[in-house]
Amino acid sequence: MAKPVPYNCHATVRLKAQELQRIGITRGLLALGGAAVVGRLVQLQGFNHAEMRAEGERRRFVQRPLLALRGAILDRHGTPLAQTEICCHIAIDPMSIREVDAFARLLAEHLGKDASYWQTQILQAQTHRRRYLRVAPQVSLNTLEQLRRARDRRFAHLKRSERPVITGERAPIRRYPQGSIAPQVLGLTQPQEDREEGNWILATSGIERTYDRRLSGVNGKVSGERAAGGVLIPETVRERVAPQHGERVQLTLDAAIQQAAEDALEQLWRKHRPKGALIIVLEPRTGDILAIANRPTFDLITRAGLRPPRNDSQAERDRALEPLRNRAVEFLYEPGSTVKPLVIAALLEQGQLRPDSRFQCNGSIVISKRRISCSHHQRHGNQTLDAVVCNSCNVAMAQMGLRTQLTGIYNALQRFHLFEPMRAGFAYEEVGRTIPPEKVLWGRDVRAANLAFGQGLLTTPLAIAAAYAALANEGRWIAPRIVLEPAPERKPPQQIIAPEHARLVLNGLVRAVEEGTGRQARLQGYWVAGKTGTAQKALAGGRGYAKDRYIASFVGVVPADAPRAVILVMADEPRNGYYGGEVAAPAFRQVAQFLMWYWRIPSTRRENTRTTPPRGARIG
Repeated sequence: MAKPVPYNCHATVRLKAQELQRIGITRGLLALGGAAVVGRLVQLQGFNHAEMRAEGERRRFVQRPLLALRGAILDRHGTPLAQTEICCHIAIDPMSIREVDAFARLLAEHLGKDASYWQTQILQAQTHRRRYLRVAPQVSLNTLEQLRRARDRRFAHLKRSERPVITGERAPIRRYPQGSIAPQVLGLTQPQEDREEGNWILATSGIERTYDRRLSGVNGKVSGERAAGGVLIPETVRERVAPQHGERVQLTLDAAIQQAAEDALEQLWRKHRPKGALIIVLEPRTGDILAIANRPTFDLITRAGLRPPRNDSQAERDRALEPLRNRAVEFLYEPGSTVKPLVIAALLEQGQLRPDSRFQCNGSIVISKRRISCSHHQRHGNQTLDAVVCNSCNVAMAQMGLRTQLTGIYNALQRFHLFEPMRAGFAYEEVGRTIPPEKVLWGRDVRAANLAFGQGLLTTPLAIAAAYAALANEGRWIAPRIVLEPAPERKPPQQIIAPEHARLVLNGLVRAVEEGTGRQARLQGYWVAGKTGTAQKALAGGRGYAKDRYIASFVGVVPADAPRAVILVMADEPRNGYYGGEVAAPAFRQVAQFLMWYWRIPSTRRENTRTTPPRGARIG
C-alpha cells in the first residue's frame, strides 16, 4: 500500500527552490563583489601602485627641520653679549579638550594668567572648530615637558588618546646674558617662522646685520617614519642633513666698560634731557672701541623704547628710527672748540706754526667786516699755543686761519681724517664733509677763520675720538674698529704729526682741564687732558646758527701721562645747561674714574698739584 503524501509537500519543494534561488543570487552578488574587489585591488596594486605607495609614504614619513644656532656675539674677553637658544612655541588642540575647566586651571598654573582667561580662549576656539591654538610663545623646552607631565597626572583617568593634545614647535631665540647693553651696536633681530624650512632669525640692524652671513646658520633636515605620537622612529630615518651653525663674532667692546658708559649716560640723560646723547670709549694704542652708549635707546629683550610711526610722514619715520641710531657714526655735527687742538697740532706739523708762536687776543677780531668774538667776550692778551688751547680762544684761532689761509686749514683738518669714512665695522656710516677750498668763491678769509675754531664743517663723533687718540698715541693715527674676529681690513697706521707736537698740544689740553672750562673733568690722583665744546647748531639750509640750540661735548684723554683711553661725551640740545663743561665733563669724569679702578692704574699725581709740567715734556 502506497504511503500517503504529506499535505505540505509541494510547499516544501517550493520553499527549497526559493532558498536555492536566493542562495544563487547571493552567490552571484558575492562573486560580483569579489570580482569588484579583485578588480579594485588589481587597479590599486597594478595600475596605481606608485601613487598609492607615495601617498602611504606621505602619511607615514615626514620631513622635519633641524634648527641651526645663530652665532654668538662676544665682547673682547669672550663674554657673550648675544647668543641663541632653542625655545618652543606651546600650542594645544582645542577640539581634543573634554574637561575645559580642569585644563584651563592647568594652563593657569604653568603659564600664568587666570583660569577664566584660558577657559574663554578654549571655548572660543572650539566654537570656531579650530585645531590649533598657541598658548605660550618662546618658552623653554623644560616648560613644555613640565606641562605635558602635569597633563598626564591631571587626566590620568582618561585614555592617552582622549587627553588634551599639547604640541611644541621649536624655534631659535636671541638671548642677552649681559642685559640690554649697546643695542645700537649689536642690532635688532626678529624671529621668522617657516614650517617646511624651519624657524630662523632675521637680522635688521647693527652688527647682527653687518655680519649676518657669518652669524646666520643653515637649518638641516631629517626624514623618516613617525610613530603614533609623532616621534620619528630611528630605524626608519632615510635622510639626515646636519644643521650648519653660525660662526661667532668677537667685538672690541668690554662689557664692564660698556655698562659703566651706559650708567653715566643715563644720569646725563635724566638730568639734562637732551635730544640725543653719546659716550665713546676708545683705546688709542689699538683703535679698539671699548664702549659706545647711545640715547635715546631701546631694550633688546623687551623692545621697550621702539614705537612704530604714527603716520607715513618722513618726520614720524625718523622719530621711530631714532632709538636704533648709532650716533657714533650716523650723526654729523659741527664739533666746535674740540677741533682747535687738532688744528694747532696739524699746523705745527705743516710748519705754519712754531712751538713758541704767540697770539694776541683783545676779545674780538674783525674779518671782512664780520666781528668774531671769544666766548664770554674775554680778553686773553698775549698767549702761547697751550694757553690758546686752555682758553679756547676764537680770536687766536681766527688769526691762525688768516695766516694759513683756507687751503692750509682744510689740509690741517684732512690730516686727522675728519672727512673720511672710518670703516670701523658699522653699517650706515656717515662721512664728514666741508666745502673744498677750490669751490669757495667768496668769503674765503671768514671761512678759514670759522674752520679754524670748528664751524663750517661736519664730522662724526667717532672721527673726533680717533683724532684725539692720535694725540694720545704720540701722533700716530690708527683706524678705529669694533670687531676683533673676523679681523677687518683697516687703513694702515699713520704718523700724522710728530710726537713732540702731540705732547705740546696734550699739555695744553691738561691746562684746559686744570685751568680752563674742563674743570669738572678733573680726576683725583690722575692727570686728565681734555677739551670742552659748546657748538651752536646750524639752521637748515646753512642760513646761520640757532641762538638757543647747542651741542655740548667733551673729549678727554686719561691718564694724560700714560694714555689708556679717549672718552668722548656729547649731548644734542641739552636742557638745564648747555656748556660742554657742565653737561658733558661730569659724565666723562664718571667713566674715567671707573676705568682707573677697573684697570687698577695707580695714581701718579699729588692732590695739591695744579700746574702742568714744562712744555714739550711728558706729563707726570
